[in-house]
Amino acid sequence: MKTIIISKVVETSRVKKSAQPINALIVVDVQNCFINGNLSLSKSPAGQDGAEVIPIINNLIRTIPFDVIVYTQDWHPWNHISFFENLHFRRQYLAGDQNQTIKMFDKVTYLGPKYKMEQVLWPTHCIQETEDAALHKDLDVISSSSRVIHIRKGIDPDIDSYSAFADNYGVRKTELHDKLKERNVTQVFIAGLATDYCVTSTALDAFDLNYITYVVKDASRGVTLSTIKSQLKKLKQHGVHIITKNSVDLIGDILS
Repeated sequence: MKTIIISKVVETSRVKKSAQPINALIVVDVQNCFINGNLSLSKSPAGQDGAEVIPIINNLIRTIPFDVIVYTQDWHPWNHISFFENLHFRRQYLAGDQNQTIKMFDKVTYLGPKYKMEQVLWPTHCIQETEDAALHKDLDVISSSSRVIHIRKGIDPDIDSYSAFADNYGVRKTELHDKLKERNVTQVFIAGLATDYCVTSTALDAFDLNYITYVVKDASRGVTLSTIKSQLKKLKQHGVHIITKNSVDLIGDILS
């Protein structure tokens, strides 16, 4: 017997692509840096505790037989464009007054060196090969198998990457879409950190790539209450389904 997670509310045209949906759980950035590290969510304006998602996600992994489980990680080089501490390397590329006062968490516009882009300036976080970038020790990480995918993102020093599918401007794609299609995945359930940034961006890209897409709200935590609210509204308007962990349990059908 196998539990197949089937939405009873999605559009008929999207369900028709597979009589038996292939389901993936995408666990977004459940890393030390966002839980007890330099960019701990508990210190952000919303004051949410990133560690609270771990038992909920673990329960999903243990009780729902997802066909595929994806673990993503921010994986930044030391000189990454998103780090406030690196602003002095790039001040010459700032739009406007290059001597303007800029604070951590401000959004700036860079005109180079490679791309023109807006960028939030975060504390240094998730540097490659550090304990800060590791998945949290309490997260259930399934041993390597054909149903497990690991995605590391944000590796280009000159562009940030919130989504697990691509960087913020679509310049560099990750392997995630190709790997999901290799496994014939049709539905994705997304949970993790942070709701208003990497979870939202991953969900929007997943929907645009024609996956039936769910965000598990109570298995996610965010940075700012106002942006969490606005991003969840944006996701709903886009066609992404916002559900809870209990909904994942309840919308399953038992098929032999």
